[in-house]
Amino acid sequence: MASEKRRHQIEKRIQQKIAQVLLHEMKDPRIGFITITGVVISGDLAVARVKWSVYDATERPRTESLFKHAHGFLRSEVARDLQLRSAPQLVFEYDDGLERAERIEAILRKVLPRQEPTPAPIPTEPERGDEPDA
Repeated sequence: MASEKRRHQIEKRIQQKIAQVLLHEMKDPRIGFITITGVVISGDLAVARVKWSVYDATERPRTESLFKHAHGFLRSEVARDLQLRSAPQLVFEYDDGLERAERIEAILRKVLPRQEPTPAPIPTEPERGDEPDA
């Protein structure tokens, strides 16, 4: 079992490597605005759950297809970078955190009364007679 600190380091390296490969090394037309939002690796370092999201929700099926087809390539790139005894199995999961946050925000806008921001007071200049003598 890897320590918590070691697991966190590996998660961060996996996230960075996959993002780098998607951005610079893969030439697949299915790649859109993909964000690797996080990685969680098991205690025995055998399975890494890679969370991802896309800017445009309509791109989700294309991106899922991309990860399905590029799974082996991405795993080999991660393995080369990590230099572990065995490469973790990569499981790609869509991260719906942004969509959930938008739904919550929409509900709150409906429920809570709208508050207009109060403008900051404008500082006034001292009058000529009020200035201290120098």
